[in-house]
Amino acid sequence: MKIISALRNTFGLRRWLLAGMASGFVALSACGGGGSDVDRGPTTLPVAAKLNGLYWDKAESRLYLTDDTANNIRVWDGNQSFPAYAALPAAPASGATLGQLTRRSDGAFYTTRFGFGTDGAVVAVPKSGTAFNLEGTDPKRRRIGITTAPDGALLDGWFIKGGAGAVSQLSMNGQQASERELVTGLGKPVGLAVAGDTLYIGDQNNGQLLSYSLSKVRAQPAGLADGKLVATFTTLDGIDLMTAAPDGTLFFGGSGGKLFQVNPKGETSVLASGWSKIIGVAYDESNRRLFAAVAAPDASGTASVRIVPVK
Repeated sequence: MKIISALRNTFGLRRWLLAGMASGFVALSACGGGGSDVDRGPTTLPVAAKLNGLYWDKAESRLYLTDDTANNIRVWDGNQSFPAYAALPAAPASGATLGQLTRRSDGAFYTTRFGFGTDGAVVAVPKSGTAFNLEGTDPKRRRIGITTAPDGALLDGWFIKGGAGAVSQLSMNGQQASERELVTGLGKPVGLAVAGDTLYIGDQNNGQLLSYSLSKVRAQPAGLADGKLVATFTTLDGIDLMTAAPDGTLFFGGSGGKLFQVNPKGETSVLASGWSKIIGVAYDESNRRLFAAVAAPDASGTASVRIVPVK
């Protein structure tokens, strides 16, 4: 009888352990959006897409991303899939060529089309409604970076092949838009971010990370030489899209496969290296984690979103 009792206790313990393991697996597989089970990484999430811009929505605890393959915006809320969020206007002959993704307080998203000198555009995605291209912007301008200022204004970076680049402020009236240059004389202003009154620009051509007073360049346009040099990088780093923490800490990657962090003092550290090309990034301040869009390593490989913990 003692042996039978012991066996029953053993089987009961095994059932309890297996139940605990199962519940633990469910908690991990559902993590991502918020709460105590948030996945802070390091984690790799494969995505069958050609990724570009990322945007973390703090209020919704959701990650949004642009996908060239489907010409749409996709969303991730902690599950394993990345379903479509919004279809974009038909891609031009030059391709989808989507860039950074940003959002205004009214819930509307905005992204860029590179356009290869013929189809450069800014795409608007209202929270409820059909996406459309803003009219009135110059399609010769090759656009990649776009960000939102604290007052809701949109800033986009562009360049013309063989010429100079600039960062402009967009003024919109319905579907019409116009641009006013704030910083000129740049090479290839890919990365854009704003923290407080500071505008940060990552110039891929010369590997420079620059900062400007946003209020000053709005009052009087500035040039390349007027910027404060925050940090420098090599052409092999190929610095790309950028995001900023509220304190001015910057995060970005590049074609060299390194993920950079630059603190407000201008001190640079490498959070990860040895990856494929890193394009868009997004920062989740509440959970101290960074999302990075990593391109497929080759034609037979798969792109991914990497989650990296930030101290």
